[in-house]
Amino acid sequence: MSENYTKKPLLVSGLQRSGTTWTAKMIALSPEMFYVLEPFNFLREPIHLFGAGTNFPFFPEVDEELFLKMRSGLGLSLSGQELKIYMKQSSSPKYHLYHLVRYFTLNHRLKKHMRPVIQDPFAIFMAPWLGRRLDIRMLFLFRHPAAYINSMKRMKWGFNFDWLARQEALMEEVLADFRDEILKWAPQEFIPFSIETQALVWNIFTTVMLRYRDGHKDWLFYRHEDLSRKPIESFKKIYREIGLVYDDSIIRQIEKFTGAQNRTAAKEGKMHTLRRNSLENIKIWQSQLSTGEIDTIRHLTSPVSDKLYSDEDWN
Repeated sequence: MSENYTKKPLLVSGLQRSGTTWTAKMIALSPEMFYVLEPFNFLREPIHLFGAGTNFPFFPEVDEELFLKMRSGLGLSLSGQELKIYMKQSSSPKYHLYHLVRYFTLNHRLKKHMRPVIQDPFAIFMAPWLGRRLDIRMLFLFRHPAAYINSMKRMKWGFNFDWLARQEALMEEVLADFRDEILKWAPQEFIPFSIETQALVWNIFTTVMLRYRDGHKDWLFYRHEDLSRKPIESFKKIYREIGLVYDDSIIRQIEKFTGAQNRTAAKEGKMHTLRRNSLENIKIWQSQLSTGEIDTIRHLTSPVSDKLYSDEDWN
């Protein structure tokens, strides 16, 4: 494998609550990388790329200005021309200052030949375009459906199916197999948490990632459970795959984030608790979901989950 191939920027994506933040943060422990948070999340002022009013965007083609914004927002460059675009579209002096600071910080990192590790579940549908047009390497995470749904239940997060339904190209080119199910929920702007809807979300996004796995042999795919079970060995493999030095300093830091000395459950009310007992966290859903809930989740997801998880993974 050539050095140019391994020394690419990296996108870490997958479903929300599937370990993308944790995984990207462990990679960003390397002094060769820097962390970029969710540039495709349109709720993140002032850095979001589009102002398109939708998350999980899918653009088969983009104009020059959007291309420059995308390249910059992903941490690949920030030229004077790109800075002017952001400054022109910023709505307050606070945002002007933000972009100026980002301009100097990003260019300092790029001059040191650091690479971005971009954590963004909202970039999932743009991944083939990003790989083709911006030469970004991909790492996707799968997570057990019961673990995912249990995490969404804890956060009381629902889903906005209209984000998907309003994008005609996405529905026709990527999500055609789920069209009727998506449109069933899309007239409502936001659907509160339910096992039925979250099982559908899991099926949709996991199906797309499985297609990616079949069609992109050079991309990286991991189950969250496998990273959690053997984090030291797993991240050694990831570091090697993306051309990073994996030394004792990195190992010690990963051990601090994943070892048995850490709590198993997430802190109450916290979106992310990165320091966890990763081994014990794998099946915490078994004690937090009822038997009936687990049976329902398995029934609703089995056509997809059977491709990733065996009977043993449900027990």
